[in-house]
Amino acid sequence: MTWIAALGEPLIELNALTRGPLRYVQFFEKHVAGSEANFCIAAVMFGARCSLVARVGDDEFGRNVVEYLRGRGVDVSHIKFDNAPTGVFFVQRHYPVPGRSVMFYYRRGSAGSRLSPVDVDEALIKAVDAVHSTGITLAISDSAREAVHKAFEIAKRTTFDTNIRPALWRNLEEARVAVLDVLRRGVEVLITDPDDTEVVLGVREPEEAYRRYRELGVEVLLYKMGARGAYVFRGDEKYFKPAYSVPVEDPTGAGDAMAGVFTAMYLSGAELEKALAYAVASSALVVTVRGDNEAVPDVKDAEALLRAL
Repeated sequence: MTWIAALGEPLIELNALTRGPLRYVQFFEKHVAGSEANFCIAAVMFGARCSLVARVGDDEFGRNVVEYLRGRGVDVSHIKFDNAPTGVFFVQRHYPVPGRSVMFYYRRGSAGSRLSPVDVDEALIKAVDAVHSTGITLAISDSAREAVHKAFEIAKRTTFDTNIRPALWRNLEEARVAVLDVLRRGVEVLITDPDDTEVVLGVREPEEAYRRYRELGVEVLLYKMGARGAYVFRGDEKYFKPAYSVPVEDPTGAGDAMAGVFTAMYLSGAELEKALAYAVASSALVVTVRGDNEAVPDVKDAEALLRAL
């Protein structure tokens, strides 16, 4: 079984039950979310073991996060309780652009942002097959960024999702410098998209993006194209899988599902084209419901979707 450790902040998501501006929304639905938590759930659904290294508040939301992730099969033994509060965010759906969601974060000073190098268990990092993190973890605090650096320096293999959230950075130049710093430390599998790549490299076109990332040492590039689908590159190999046309309830979490499924399959030795197909199918299911990870399929259900579509 492939074993992955992920570093990041699990959060409580409050998703609007109705569409439109949050100022007019009266009811919200609670979910457990956070990019690395979503990633771990997706990886577990596809046969991997995933340990989340994180901090949550010693509060009801923090207990909710730990119990939920444990119930989804994620190893929570490396999540610490902290006296700062668990971070939360709100999801505004289908406004101002139909089919898209907007996130409003309330996480400054949260327990998750207090992740630091002392939370990185060297024995765990040396034992796992790979370590995963994202640009979100780089953004939430200097100490969290240092935790990622420490883990990546020890890890056998590394995977990274740029996941640039402008609301979490002082400016995009800061994001660019931080992401490039991680890439130069060595990343085997990079998950990104045209918007993030424009920030990091100043380019958007998939082939040029891979050429430039490859110069930085990236071996495998999963290039998410949103409603168009996704590419994967490795050496001279290139595959594209178009997205499926499905009803969109909330696209939040789709990219994390794609990353988790692809990474779990890739690390277990699956062919790139097959891993991409299952990853795209999984992300399609996620957008059909509210919540970031409830509709991540297992292998059997992903195969059923692939047959049907």
